[in-house]
Amino acid sequence: MFLEQAFTNARNHLKTARQRAVFIFTPTNTDTRSQLLTQLHQLIPDAVCFSDTPANGKTMHRYRDALGQTSRDVILDYQNLIHADALAALTGTVSGGGCLWVILPSQSSPFQDRLLASVARSELIRHINSWSDLTTHLSAIKELNLALSPPPEFPSKEQQSVIHAMCHTSTTTHLLLADRGRGKSTTMALAIKAAGYNSQRPILVTASQPQAAATLLEHSEGGATFRAWDRLLKDAESYGSTLVIDEAAAIPLHILKELMSHYRVWAIATTVDGYEGCGKGFALRFLSWLQQSTTVQQHTLTEPLRWSATDTVEPWLNNLLMLTETQLPQPPQSLPVLRWNFVHASELSDHALQQVMTLLLEAHYQSSPNDLRLLLDDPRQQLALLYANEQIVSVCWLAYEGPIDSSLSPLILRGQRRLKGQLLPQAIGFYRQQSTCLDWRWLRIVRIASHPQLLRQGIASIMISKLIAEASERGIDAVGTSFGVTEEVAAFWRTTPFVEIRRGQKKNMASGEVSAIWAMGLSQMSQRLITQLQQLHAVELAWQQQRAFSTDLSIEATVLPILRGFAAGHLPLSNVRFAWWYLLRQYGPQKLFDSQPEGLFDPAFEVADLVQLNHFASRSEFEQMLRKNIADYLREQSFPG
Repeated sequence: MFLEQAFTNARNHLKTARQRAVFIFTPTNTDTRSQLLTQLHQLIPDAVCFSDTPANGKTMHRYRDALGQTSRDVILDYQNLIHADALAALTGTVSGGGCLWVILPSQSSPFQDRLLASVARSELIRHINSWSDLTTHLSAIKELNLALSPPPEFPSKEQQSVIHAMCHTSTTTHLLLADRGRGKSTTMALAIKAAGYNSQRPILVTASQPQAAATLLEHSEGGATFRAWDRLLKDAESYGSTLVIDEAAAIPLHILKELMSHYRVWAIATTVDGYEGCGKGFALRFLSWLQQSTTVQQHTLTEPLRWSATDTVEPWLNNLLMLTETQLPQPPQSLPVLRWNFVHASELSDHALQQVMTLLLEAHYQSSPNDLRLLLDDPRQQLALLYANEQIVSVCWLAYEGPIDSSLSPLILRGQRRLKGQLLPQAIGFYRQQSTCLDWRWLRIVRIASHPQLLRQGIASIMISKLIAEASERGIDAVGTSFGVTEEVAAFWRTTPFVEIRRGQKKNMASGEVSAIWAMGLSQMSQRLITQLQQLHAVELAWQQQRAFSTDLSIEATVLPILRGFAAGHLPLSNVRFAWWYLLRQYGPQKLFDSQPEGLFDPAFEVADLVQLNHFASRSEFEQMLRKNIADYLREQSFPG
C-alpha cells in the first residue's frame, strides 16, 4: 500500500512538471529478475515491455515497432546485453510524467558500468538496489523541487512557422530536422491538413515501416495514406505523385535518392541524433546531395513537446550514448609527427572516447548507439588512433576474427553455420570453399575516419601503414576489409598493399552497392593464398564483363574447391558458373563446353532465366542436373596443381 501511494505521488509530481524519471535495476540472478518483472507488471500493468527473452515481453530487436507511439511507462528487460539502439529509441517514446524502467544484465560490462556511473548526473535517474528500496526512491522524487510546466502551445510557434512555409512554398522540398519529441511528424500532418489533403485526396506517405508514420497518419485525419517505400519504387503508375517521407534516416540513402528521382517529395522529416542511425552523419550527406538535386528549404524544431524543456532524461541519455553534437577542434595547421596508439575503447578517457565517436559519426551515417556499446564491451574490437599532439585526427575501428573452432569449419563450408563477428573468414571460407583461411588470425578494418579538414592529405594511408606493422608484430595472418564498392572508395584501396579477392553479386541494402572484400596476407601461407584468390577474382570479373584474360590459375587451389562445393550441394549455381566456364575453357574438351545448357556461360542471364530457357520445371531440378554433371566430370579428370 505504501509503495502504490508513493508511486502515485511521485507520478503526479512528475506529471505537473512534465518531467520523466528512469529507474535502473541490477538483479543478481534469474529468480530475482523474474520476481522483479512480476512486481513491475503489478505496479504498472499498462507498461510497454521489451525484452531480449521473448517470453518476458516484446522482442527487443523489434523496438522500432514502438517508434510511432507515446507511452507513459516503458520496461526494458536486458538479460544478455544492453541494446543501446533500443534504449535510445524507446526512451524517446516516454512522455513527460512517465517513467523508464531498465533491468540490466546480471553480468557487468564496461558499457553497463558507464551507464551506472551516469546515474549521478540527475536526481531523476535512480539506481534501485532492491525492490524494497523503490518506495524510498519514489518518496525522494516527490520531495524534489520540480518547476511546474504547463502543456505547450499547440501547434507551437516553431511548428506554425514550418507549416506556413510548407503551404506557401509547395514546390520546394522541405527538410525538417529535430531531436526526438519535438513534434516533427505532427508538424507535417498539420501541414498536410492545411494544404487541403483529405480522405478523398490523400497524400502519399512513406517511412521505414508503418508504425514509424503512425503519429503523422493519425494527426493528418485521413489526409495521408501510407505506402511502403519498396512498393512505391515498383509502382510506376504512381511516379510523379507528391510524397512525404517520415523518419528518413531509417531508410537507406540510396533508396531515398531513388524516391526523389521518381516522386515529387514535398517534405522529409528525420531525427538529428539517436535511434535512426545517428542522424547527424545522415543529415550532412543527404542535405549536401539534396541541395545539389533540387530546391530545398531546411527547418529545425528545437522546443521539446513530449516533455518539459527542463527534462533531465534527454541530456542524461545523450551524454551516456555520446549523442550530443560535439564540434571537432581545429587540427594543427602544420601537422607534427603523428603519434600512434592501438587500444581498446574501454581504456580511453571519456574525452578521447568522445573524439573517437564524433569522428565515426561524421564519417558514417549508419553509425548507431550500439557501436559504442560494442566497442566498450567486446574485447575483440580494437581502435587504432593517430594523434596530432593530444588531438585524435584519425581512427580505425578494427575487429579480431578467427581462428574458428575446427569442429565448426565443416559446417561453415557447407553453409550450415554462420557465426557472429567472423565476416572475413566465413565469407572466404564459404564462397571460395577455402578451409585454410578459417584457421587464420584475421584483423578486419571495420571503418576508417579522419578529421574532415585533413581529408586527402595521406592520413588514412599513414594509418594503414602503421596498422600493417602492428598486425605483423601481433602475429596476425591477414588483414582485410569489406565495404560497399564505389569508385572513390575502391580508388583509395588501390593505393594500398591490399588486393580485391571477392565481390558480391547482390547490392547491400544499407549502402546500395555490392560488397567487396580486400585483403593482405602477412604470413607466407596467407600471402600465397590471397594472391591466388586475387587471380581467381580477376577471372570472375573477366567472365562477368565478357573480356579476355591472361590469368593462369592454380586449378587445385582455387577453381576445384568451388566446383566440388557446388557438386556436394553447398554452393548455389550463381557463385560457380564462372569457375565451370573457366575449367572447361582451359581444359575442355570443346565438345563438352559447347554442349552446356543454353546461356549457362552468358552472365547476362540470371539463374531463373536459365531454368526457363532450358525448359526445366524448377531451379532445384536444373541445379541438380548440373551438380551431377560436374561431379561426374571431376571424378573422371585429373588437373595440374
